[in-house]
Formats: sequence, C-alpha cells, structure tokens
Amino acid sequence: MSYPIAYTIFFVLCISAVMIHAILGVLSHKELPHKNYIYILLVLFAVGTSALMPDITVVYSVLTGESSEYPNISVATDSNGDYNSDGVSDQVQINEALQHAKNNNIETVYLRSGIYTIDDSIQIPDGMTLTGDADATVKLVENWDVTRSDMFTPMITGTEVVSENFKKGSNITISGFTLDGNKDNQDAISAMDEIDSFPAIQFYYSGHITVKDMVIRNIPGDGIRLSNGESYHQILNNRIHDTGHDDIFIMHGNHDVIDANTLSHVAHDSGIRLDDSANVQVTNNTIWTNNDGLSGIYLLKHDTGQDSHNITIAYNAIYNTREMGILLAMYADDMPVTSARDVYIHNNIINGAGVDSREGHPYGGGIWLDGWNNTLIQDNAIDGNMGDGIAYSQRLPGHNYTAAYTTFVRDNIIINTIDSPLQSDDGYGINNRLGENYSFVLENNIVWNNENGNYNNVGSHDTDINVNPLFADPFSYISYKKDLWWRYLGGTGSNQMDN
Repeated sequence: MSYPIAYTIFFVLCISAVMIHAILGVLSHKELPHKNYIYILLVLFAVGTSALMPDITVVYSVLTGESSEYPNISVATDSNGDYNSDGVSDQVQINEALQHAKNNNIETVYLRSGIYTIDDSIQIPDGMTLTGDADATVKLVENWDVTRSDMFTPMITGTEVVSENFKKGSNITISGFTLDGNKDNQDAISAMDEIDSFPAIQFYYSGHITVKDMVIRNIPGDGIRLSNGESYHQILNNRIHDTGHDDIFIMHGNHDVIDANTLSHVAHDSGIRLDDSANVQVTNNTIWTNNDGLSGIYLLKHDTGQDSHNITIAYNAIYNTREMGILLAMYADDMPVTSARDVYIHNNIINGAGVDSREGHPYGGGIWLDGWNNTLIQDNAIDGNMGDGIAYSQRLPGHNYTAAYTTFVRDNIIINTIDSPLQSDDGYGINNRLGENYSFVLENNIVWNNENGNYNNVGSHDTDINVNPLFADPFSYISYKKDLWWRYLGGTGSNQMDN
C-alpha cells in the first residue's frame, strides 16, 4: 500500500473516532466515560496500524538493511518446508512449489539449506524469483541417463517451449544458492564428448533474466547461456568455476549487464562470450583459467542480421588465459564494416595471457582484433603476455581483406610482452599482422620492454613513452598490480604485494 493511501485511511479512522464519540454521547444523553473513549481509539488505532503495516515493513527494511518478511513458499530437505524433497528427482517438488506460487500470485520460492538432486530441468514461470540459502545446492544426479537428443537440457530454464530442449522466460530472477553440475561423475556425457551442451542455466528468446549472487560450478556445458529475445539481462556477482564450455554465453544479446562476477577456472572455452550482441556492459569481472580454456572475454561477429556495437569492456582483471585476454573476432568473410563497431575497452588488467600456449592453440596476447571498426582501447595495463600486447590478427576463418578499420589506442601501459614459440612475427607491444587497411592511432601510451620490439607495422607513435616509466604516479602500474592480485587471491593478497 502507498504512503498517501495508508495515511488517508489512518486520518479518516481518527476523525471517525471523534464522530462516533459525539454520536454515542448524543444518543445516550450523557457524556461517555473517558475509558470508553480510549477503548474506541485503541480499536481504531489497531485498524489504522494494520493499514500502515506494509509501509512500516518498508521503513524497517530501509533503516536496517534487513528483510522483515519471510519467503512465501519454501522447499526443504528436512521436512520443514511447504514442499519437501527426498533426494530423488527433487526438481519435481521444486517445480510444484514454483507452479503453486505462480497460481497464487506469490513471487518467490525459497530453497532452504540442503542438497537437491535433480535429473531434469527446474522450470521457472515468468515473473518469478527462485532464491535460497547460500548452502542450498541443486546438484545434477550422478551418471545422468541422457542421450545426444538431451544435450541442451539445462538444470534451470523457463516454462514456455520454443522447441525441443529450448524454453523461454521473462522477468525471472535466480539468486543466492549453488548449482553443481557434478561434471566429473557424468560418464554418459563424457562418452559423447559434448562440451557445447548441458548448460546450468539456459533461456532462449527471453527478456529480463537476472542471475545474481549464485555459485555455479562443475557444469558439463555452459554456466549461463542466454540466446535471442528481448534481452535486458543482468548477470551480477556470481562465482562460476569449471564449466564445460563458456562460463557466460550470450547470443544476440541487447542491453545486457555482466558485472562483478568471479570466473575462477575457465576450463574449456571463454570466460565471457558475446555473439552478435549490442549495447552490452562487461565490467568489474575477475577471470583466470589456470592455463586451461581459451580467452577471457570473447566477442564474435558472424551474423549479418544484427550489428554488434556499443559494447563496453571495463575494469576487469584477466589473468593467465591460455589464449588472449580479450578477443574481438569475425567468423564470416566480407562482413560490412558497420556490422561490428564501437567497442570501448578501458581500465582492464591483462596479465599472463597466452603464457601456456600449446600445440593446437598457437595464439596468445593481451588484446586481439580482427575487424571491429572504431574500437577505443584506453587506460589498460597489459603486462607480461605471450604473443603481442595489442594486435590486429586473425583467430578465425572470417575476414574482410578490403574494408578499412581503425582502432584508437590511448594511455595504456603495454610492457614485458614475450615472444611465443608457437607463433611467428610476434612478441611486440603493438603489432599489425593484417595489412595496410587496418590501422592503429596511438596516443600517449607507455610501451616498453617488449621482447621483439615495441611496434611492428604501425604508424606514428610520437606521443608514446618508450623508456622505463618507473611508475611514480600514484595511479600507476603498481596500483593496477595490487588490485589484480587482491582480486585474484580472493581479497587476501594486498599484504603480500606490500611486502
């Protein structure tokens, strides 16, 4: 109830108390005792307070930061929930709770502490929130009995069928609990050797999907897979560890936000992948691979039906990727210049990318681009990567040999790049390996101590600094490095760096 309506009700009740007192006095031909008047006021005060209760709840929540309401429908493993699971096909009880809540205009279903073992999808109706205790774990059954036709069956999805194994949803929130794909105990999936499959969370042709404060681990396929639709998705403050494909994979996304996630072991493909997406913010994420996986952040353009543009990649820490820290690639020949453009890459830390390049993956470096016109790379710290610090280079078959592309490189720190034994013509701070129709515009960068030279096949770099900068400025490489290690070690590394 809104404040004006509630206060109006309370005011009317108080006036009513005075009027009732006067009417009763007239009818009885005598003045009522004060105690009777007080009783009437108390009754009306109680009614008025009940009218204000929703607003009192709001005020309490604002002042204390705590919720004064309990979830409406709960699921438990200890028989103390509104719905109770028994450790076998627990998605049945969870889906029943979600549907009951939906049918009764209840927005939230809450998973209490415990392990919920599932062998099919949890299906969340539109407009619903599925949340739970931090130690509530939804776990895929061991040796899940699946066939190749099941390969895109997710652990969590929507209710409306798009096609076999693909469902959609809208205005759905998933938050607060753990998803465990039990990847190491999936013999059938391992035998199929399917990695682009069996995602944890998957929605197709959907809008306004929010995934926040989750732990997603040991997943056979993608961690979060969202494709097509209205978009406006938010992926916030999740911890994702060891997936079988991409940790976060968005296809044809629009107006999405990927912020403050920790991707602690990118094991197969990329940490964050955007295919044919536009108007996306990728910010404040921490990504490392332990020399597995491929690139940290990967933008791919291969569909002419939608331009990819207005993408921001900022304030991310990317460490020790097998290939590139950030990769912008094409997968179709002769794409129009306007089809992939206007990417702003700034204030990122990229350290150790490509240092474990191996046969079959002879790629590596800080930032690679193939195409993607009018990209701005600014205020990044790119240090100790194998391959090139920043490069025009071709990772996939798609390419445009005639169109002109320009990338602006400003105010970056690009140092200590190492030559790769598996690549040729690399080991530079900034390198153009694609030809004269690709150009860098360089302004005020620190480019120093790169093994095979600071520049290769680039134009003027007169405003750059090419000596040891010593990093005397407080906003310096040391500040970047401290932040990298602090985030990499989970908030425990600052003292080590100071020492």
